[in-house]
Amino acid sequence: MLSYKHGYHAGNQADVLKHICLIQAYKSLKRYHNSISYIDTHAGSGNYSFKSDYMAKNKEYENGISKLESYKYENQSIKFYLKVLRNINNSKKMTFYPGSPSIMSYLSDSSDKLIFYELHNNEVELLKKHLAKKINSKVYNKDGFEFFLEKINQKEKTLVLIDPSYEIKDDFEKVVKTLKILNEEYENVTAMIWYPVLNIENNDLFIENIRKLGSNQITRIELPLKKYNEEVGMKGSGIILFNGSSFLINNMKDCVKELYQIYKDENCNIKPKVQRI
Repeated sequence: MLSYKHGYHAGNQADVLKHICLIQAYKSLKRYHNSISYIDTHAGSGNYSFKSDYMAKNKEYENGISKLESYKYENQSIKFYLKVLRNINNSKKMTFYPGSPSIMSYLSDSSDKLIFYELHNNEVELLKKHLAKKINSKVYNKDGFEFFLEKINQKEKTLVLIDPSYEIKDDFEKVVKTLKILNEEYENVTAMIWYPVLNIENNDLFIENIRKLGSNQITRIELPLKKYNEEVGMKGSGIILFNGSSFLINNMKDCVKELYQIYKDENCNIKPKVQRI
């Protein structure tokens, strides 16, 4: 939906989960591959100032990254994520929240190829400015769900982040169709698909439709925040991980448990999940 702006939600708990997992996914692949291709299907504008009108309206970051900035415990995935964000900000105190394009541009080296898709014209222009000096990046003003149309080199290891707004209801169906194609045709691709938990009935249906694909390469990572009831609003979020390494999955198990303790509502009766489906 072209009216959607990620700035309203940047830095919330969902971004924290998604970006920790993204960083760990990249690190896990670079342990074994000198270069990878990265595809971001719904890239956004790149950076989000805490003083912007979008960020200031809902202030979702206050219950997200702000709660984590003073983190003093020992989970290495969380600590490295915070280090990355501070390095991108070039300061211990963050003035903006970096989106996935900024995070991947910071982490990647010149041997990697970065491809970003974004439909919103204004967001594309901002993203191009942010990445103007990155010679290993390409930005397309196209629907990221069509990334298959750009030929994926099966000899290269590819990491894909699929992060639609889900304001369009058939985004859930598109995700399942995309996973089906990946499972049948792209064995050298690792994919991360973020999803919101809006209510238990729809969430169960979504997970069941993925389970029906019959793949043994899919892991569900889910961080609940509130009771899964019928009240309007997001109850939590998750990552569908396709073809993720055991190294990545094990890292996320400990990380999700810790995030759950930091972010969960006191009435939350749902446990976090990291499980094959």
